[in-house]
Amino acid sequence: MTLSLTEVRAGCEWQRELCRKNGSSSYVALITELLDRLGTDDTVTGLLTADDRNPIQSALCLRLFGAVNRIAMAEDADWLGSYYPTFGGTTDVDALIPAFFDFLTAHDDAVRVQMKLGVQTNEVGRAAPLSAAMNVVAALTGRPLRLLEVGASAGLNLLLDRYFVAGGRQAWGPPESPLRLTGHFESGEPPAGELTVAERRGCDLNPLDVHAPGTAELLRSFVWSEHVDRARRLDAALQVARSAPRLAIDAVDACSWLIDQAEDPVGGRTTVIYHSIVLPYFDPDERTRFESLIRERGAATDADRPLAWISLEPRADDSSVVELHCELWPQRRRIRLARTTPHGTHVRWDPQDESIFDLC
Repeated sequence: MTLSLTEVRAGCEWQRELCRKNGSSSYVALITELLDRLGTDDTVTGLLTADDRNPIQSALCLRLFGAVNRIAMAEDADWLGSYYPTFGGTTDVDALIPAFFDFLTAHDDAVRVQMKLGVQTNEVGRAAPLSAAMNVVAALTGRPLRLLEVGASAGLNLLLDRYFVAGGRQAWGPPESPLRLTGHFESGEPPAGELTVAERRGCDLNPLDVHAPGTAELLRSFVWSEHVDRARRLDAALQVARSAPRLAIDAVDACSWLIDQAEDPVGGRTTVIYHSIVLPYFDPDERTRFESLIRERGAATDADRPLAWISLEPRADDSSVVELHCELWPQRRRIRLARTTPHGTHVRWDPQDESIFDLC
């Protein structure tokens, strides 16, 4: 079964708007050209309708761009270094479009194979708001943290306590860290803190090993063409990860993993379940079950084993706006901490208690 042109068009238009709101004029232009060719260009139409995955949930356009980028990187294609700022070039959409589509047509079969890989961004810019949320949890519970990240990819955001973060008038994290997250907070005063991490573990359907050949290239292939700062952050985070002890990242779905991992057998520490830009990839039933599993675990916890749930996810009505929430048990407290972008920039820190909810 393949996608219909209508489904593909909707997915492309959704991605184009997200790229427009997040500063990638090249990807906006390329998606516009994809839409113009859809249904008339056999190569484009074949690639975009080849599987039955939801084009929004599977990030169809980003899978295509990542596939082309990896092949171009391997061949040291001239157009990549000429027109992509992330590879030292200058944005020129008029020159990029013919170069990109000529390359795409010439590498049709290879692109089709590479598109089977899911999007793996592991965006470490999100560590700025996420680590601020961890500071809140540590201050409210007064215990070491047991970190459990869902959708951990290569585990770069499992190491958020090893990054330097400047937030408002305060800063936290090691000043000598190769990754310095500065300028991420647009307003507000997030709390500083020194995190004590007792344990860290993640899960992902397709976890990556930072020490394995090809991992860096895979992650770089999904950085948008104008996002030079993101590319620099990724390189710095990889340096940190390769010098850290190997992480435990389990190849399993989120719900099965939570059943095994959410309950802490050791008292005296706070379990933190967290994720960033993961829920859009879940189908509705999986998302409902995932959220229920966390709240059921929260309802069963006690003061000796607090549970926190940190969620950095897009709003349902505007996916370019991402909200940072924290829920705490046994306090049964929910706080909206901030609003930000999908890449953890322009953070507006403004904690607001939202509700006391019934967990039964």
